[in-house]
Amino acid sequence: MNHRDHLLSVIDALTATGDVVPADTRPVEGAVVVGSGDSLSSALLAQAFGHRALSSGDITFLGRLPVGTQTVVGISHSGTSGATVQALRLAREAGVRTVAVTSNAGSPLADAADEVQLVPTLAVDEVVPCAGHLMLGLGVAAVCGVQTRGATSALSTRLRDLAPVVDGAVAALGDTAPRGISVLSLPDLRGAADFWMLKLIEATGVPTRSVALEESGHVDYFIGPEAHLEVQLVGAYGEARHERLARALESTGQTVLPVHIAGDGPDADARDRLLHELAGAVVGTVVAEAAASRWNRPPFRGGAVNMDASHIKLDGQPVA
Repeated sequence: MNHRDHLLSVIDALTATGDVVPADTRPVEGAVVVGSGDSLSSALLAQAFGHRALSSGDITFLGRLPVGTQTVVGISHSGTSGATVQALRLAREAGVRTVAVTSNAGSPLADAADEVQLVPTLAVDEVVPCAGHLMLGLGVAAVCGVQTRGATSALSTRLRDLAPVVDGAVAALGDTAPRGISVLSLPDLRGAADFWMLKLIEATGVPTRSVALEESGHVDYFIGPEAHLEVQLVGAYGEARHERLARALESTGQTVLPVHIAGDGPDADARDRLLHELAGAVVGTVVAEAAASRWNRPPFRGGAVNMDASHIKLDGQPVA
């Protein structure tokens, strides 16, 4: 499947999928939203609505809640991520409101929560996955009080409009894998950048980090002499800074790949900003899988990595 077929398969699945229906509960307040892996990227989206996002292990393995926590929202598509289940159990024992965002109503995560925000499963065949993140991201929007009616259709429309951006990014990939990758962003695309990082690692096995735009000028400027790829996610803000920084990075031997994801400006509402991030995440997934093919680096190290997921279950704390 080429990159355009990959993108169209996600678009078609969104078109065929129903909306996330908000649970009949009040929006969360003072929330710490937790997840692991892709679900942590979904949790990061809550920051745009004034909440905090943490790796679920930050609560589970410290054994305490951050100061001022009023609600803990646990995110897991399957509802079986060990550290996330345990984080909700800990929060519940502390008497804090708990909410699960999951596709599995019968999961341990749902059992650990006072309230459950269910999300549909997006029916799409994937090698490098993004479907769960899209639905969980809309689930985050729902618990934050954002209107989700019509959101899946609106997201599919955005992705159709971004097809030329995907084509351009794939065409600009070199034929040889870099030694490392940085994904640069401003806060309007920070969640998307975090997801790009995950997907580039999964797809290519190349060490990748997500970094705030300005920090790349303070750190990435010195990377080398090994080949390093700087992916710039450019939205509605900071384009001139992106361009000036690109020239500086190129002067020290970096390869810069600008990816212009049509941005929502200052007048955009909360839903539009969320869809902007989710669309950017899909672009990153499709480009990452295309990079794996171009660089002859099969996803998940070509099956060399044990994918039974036992290492993300809590030691001595079964969640099944």
